[in-house]
Amino acid sequence: MTESLRPYFTKTEPVVTISARVFPYLDEISINFDGAQFDGKLPALPRLTGETKSACEAAVVTLSGRNVAVQGAPVNVQVQARDVVFHEGRDEKGETLLLVHNVRTGQVVISAAQLDLENAIRQVAQREGKNHGISLEETRVFMRARGPRSIATDVQLRVRKFLLHANIGIAAQIDIEKDFAVKLSNLKCRGDGMLGSLACDVLGPLLQKLDGETFSIMPPLSGQIGLHDVRIAVSDTVEVTAEIGSASV
Repeated sequence: MTESLRPYFTKTEPVVTISARVFPYLDEISINFDGAQFDGKLPALPRLTGETKSACEAAVVTLSGRNVAVQGAPVNVQVQARDVVFHEGRDEKGETLLLVHNVRTGQVVISAAQLDLENAIRQVAQREGKNHGISLEETRVFMRARGPRSIATDVQLRVRKFLLHANIGIAAQIDIEKDFAVKLSNLKCRGDGMLGSLACDVLGPLLQKLDGETFSIMPPLSGQIGLHDVRIAVSDTVEVTAEIGSASV
């Protein structure tokens, strides 16, 4: 199980611990992603061929992902699921696949400090501006919930080039997809004066590239699990909570 998860993260030590008294009935599967790094681009999932059969059951499955680096921003991920049924199948190469078939109930909580998100955005802006001789003096990020699955984001930048100063505003919408991926959309840049216009021209290609992009913020452990009752809370920390469970349960 550990080896099957390695393509999705950077972490050297073992991540999976299994407690069982009588196989195939497991007491607990514990998955530890603490300190792992994800670049947000998951490899293509293997395609199931043929039928599946029952493999094992776990009373409790937990996942801990404290201080996980997603696109350079520290994120915390906590998952707990109960009465999880795994099925076994084969992919196109004949390799064994372990699939989540049913989950009675569970919860996923993903959170990130606004200050950490602000620092990650600052690093991107500094890198892009440096290539054009633009220095970043100040970064402020404001977020507010727009609904159960959507966040409105406003990034305020203070930039300088030689003796010129300008204020730049970047607006974006962040939506939580059904597979717990983050989708960026409606990215817009506005700046005052000649330098502000120049900075928006510099950031334009990057914003255009990011607009519509989807980044995974959770390892692909959900299988057929659906997300229900998604809730977003925004304060000093942005926190997304969702109940999980299989429709067939």
